[in-house]
Amino acid sequence: MKHVALIVGTWLLCGSLNAAVQEDPTAKPKYTQEHLDSLFQQAVMLSQVGLYDEAEARCKTILSQMPDQPTVKKLLQDIQEKKRLSQKQDPSAELKKELEKELKTIILPEVNFREAAVADVIAYLRAESKKYTKDKNEINFVLVLPEGKAPTVTLSLRNIPMIEVLRYLTVLTGLQCQVDPHAVVLSPPLKLAPAKPNASAP
Repeated sequence: MKHVALIVGTWLLCGSLNAAVQEDPTAKPKYTQEHLDSLFQQAVMLSQVGLYDEAEARCKTILSQMPDQPTVKKLLQDIQEKKRLSQKQDPSAELKKELEKELKTIILPEVNFREAAVADVIAYLRAESKKYTKDKNEINFVLVLPEGKAPTVTLSLRNIPMIEVLRYLTVLTGLQCQVDPHAVVLSPPLKLAPAKPNASAP
């Protein structure tokens, strides 16, 4: 709860600043000292809860206006070191992030299926992924279907990110989609087993 409160406070604190920046995204705004102080506090709080990318971005925003500010430069170095160590300790997190990025950036020109088996749609996505990934390797898909059920899918989509196709599949089939470090897994949602009734007294 402490982390949630910190993050909520951070976003409330920077709401007016974000609105000002969005008015003209091409301009390089001159922030007031109050805004710069606010950005610094946000960077500190975000770093404390492990949101290193967001904390790093705020430090860089301050340094774009005050490039020689020693306290911010030191904070940025600390954040980047913590970020490096966290990635080193958990390399799977970086692999998962890369796979999610590929699913978002692969744009399929056309997806057309009429009452097709889910397995056929997944086979199509696997083949298409080989065309668009930067290393020309297929994305691994794992499909687990409910026992005794083989749902069919009708889709007609154009110029759509692959991750959105997967979202439509989950809606149409009731499957859940999970991005793991090495594969995209579609499987039935987990359900709790019904509680056993209490044994009646003799």
